[in-house]
Amino acid sequence: MADSYLDFNDSRFSRIGFGCWQLAGDYNLNGRPNGYGSIDLKESVRAIHIALEHGINFFDSASGYGYGKSEKVLGDALKSAPSQLLSPVICTKFSAAADFSNDIADFSEQNLVANVEGSLKRLNVSSLDILLMHNPPDDFDFSTYDSHPYDKLIQAGKIKAYGVSARTQKGVNNVLKSGFGTVVEAVYNPLDRRYAAFFSDPGFKTNYLFICRVPLSSGFISERTLNANPTFPENDIRHNFNSEQVEWVSGAVRKLSFLNDLEGGIVVSALRFQMSNPFNTLAIPGIKNTRQAEDALLALRLGPLPEEVINEIAESVPEVYYKWR
Repeated sequence: MADSYLDFNDSRFSRIGFGCWQLAGDYNLNGRPNGYGSIDLKESVRAIHIALEHGINFFDSASGYGYGKSEKVLGDALKSAPSQLLSPVICTKFSAAADFSNDIADFSEQNLVANVEGSLKRLNVSSLDILLMHNPPDDFDFSTYDSHPYDKLIQAGKIKAYGVSARTQKGVNNVLKSGFGTVVEAVYNPLDRRYAAFFSDPGFKTNYLFICRVPLSSGFISERTLNANPTFPENDIRHNFNSEQVEWVSGAVRKLSFLNDLEGGIVVSALRFQMSNPFNTLAIPGIKNTRQAEDALLALRLGPLPEEVINEIAESVPEVYYKWR
């Protein structure tokens, strides 16, 4: 059985974390909604406190989530939280201009350093546990990319580890082939299981922590999807998802209805799926309220799914939607 906690760079943290994109609330990117709708700030802060008090201490954010809002909400909430047995472990990401003057990806040393300083200020911390490049191109040329600025930030105590949040499997392969950093973040859930092939690779297991993002398939793995295709308000990024994709995902979720019969229901079961391998992986479900925090905590307490349930998932739905390959 997989442990509920991992040790990485002298920090101990939960295998289920707290995804913070939702904390950015309602915002647009290039004229289109890029957040997950409005938030109740007090409720979101309570969710952070409940998670931290009961054993979830890994938090994943990004400077681009709401132009710094997600980091600011998280930083303020952590500052006001009661003292805990486990210290918060913070991962954040960077890509565009540190002053939010444009949305053009810039991974230069100047923008890297400026983004780190901005994140440290918004998060109210002196050091970032993990810093990730946020969605570089899948064919990003790491052979000519200088990683020394990251190493200098480690030496200066500004960050403890670094890596990449990748868009696709090709992007993950590119990172692993280059040997850049020690952390990889990518999609992994019951409806996209391709990345499991990386977990057992000896080099991967030894050298990388794998952060499983979108563990609930952007919130589609939920009880409401079992009855009908979900709809979302216009200020929610999912409002503009491709209709064919929504139809496939919703149908696939209904084929997993047996997960809803387990303790906690289909959401908790999908999070337990993330823990059902013995490798260095952790899941970061998006959380913005106490109910979602309690689901994540229950999954952490229950631990991995039985092997027969894992096998039933594989028999019930394809490894991945064919258009995502």
